[in-house]
Amino acid sequence: MESTSTMKFTLLRKSVPAWLLLVAIVGAAASISIYVATNLKTTTSQPDFSLTANPNRETLLNGSDGPYWSTITVGAVNNFTGIVSMAVSSPNGVNERLLKVDGSNQIDVSQVLLGRDQSLNLTIRVATAGNYSLIVTGTSGRLSHSVTVNVIARGLALSTNPSPIKVPPASSSTVSVTLTSLNGLAGNFTTSFYQNSGFYWGASGIPTSILIRPGGTTTFTFTITTYSQFGGGSSTLSFYTPLGSTGFVMDVSAP
Repeated sequence: MESTSTMKFTLLRKSVPAWLLLVAIVGAAASISIYVATNLKTTTSQPDFSLTANPNRETLLNGSDGPYWSTITVGAVNNFTGIVSMAVSSPNGVNERLLKVDGSNQIDVSQVLLGRDQSLNLTIRVATAGNYSLIVTGTSGRLSHSVTVNVIARGLALSTNPSPIKVPPASSSTVSVTLTSLNGLAGNFTTSFYQNSGFYWGASGIPTSILIRPGGTTTFTFTITTYSQFGGGSSTLSFYTPLGSTGFVMDVSAP
């Protein structure tokens, strides 16, 4: 009969000195710190450029020649040098130009050469009241940055009764004018009336100022008087607001 023998092994456990653990931890932490610092330095020291807009929010009067603009600054970062191509994306109804001031002249630009910061004027003109966003983008090789300029365009709408305006020769007629605030335009506006063409007629009773509230309407009347030789004419009724002036052409004809 075979006998079975069992062998027993005893595992000896030795404690690791505390100073050795401390050295290992400090060494690992130092390696991580060096790695992070090296990579951060590599990342932040790359030449680049920046784009800023001032102001980045503009409130204007629709249809007005302004001028309204935002100053676009193209800045060199970490000694960046090179050509930055510029482009502006704008919605329908917005006319914009990116201009560089050269003495008394303003020149349309599509590129800037950076060795130092460059400032450009983004001029803005809006035909219809509303809210718009323009995006200015600069690109140089693989680098690209954008900045957004938000535009709030306020305005006035004018209607007359009767429309069209017809006044027989040698007579008088009362015209009713209704003004409507668009996109929040409000204030006490002064007025002016100018006869563009035609003879033997005139207008009276136009108020010197008009008060209108945001989103509201106001109505006033004036009188057109003609003489026997009257054959028609044209006029411009203008309103002067804190955002600029806007004018409406009114034609007067003889039936």
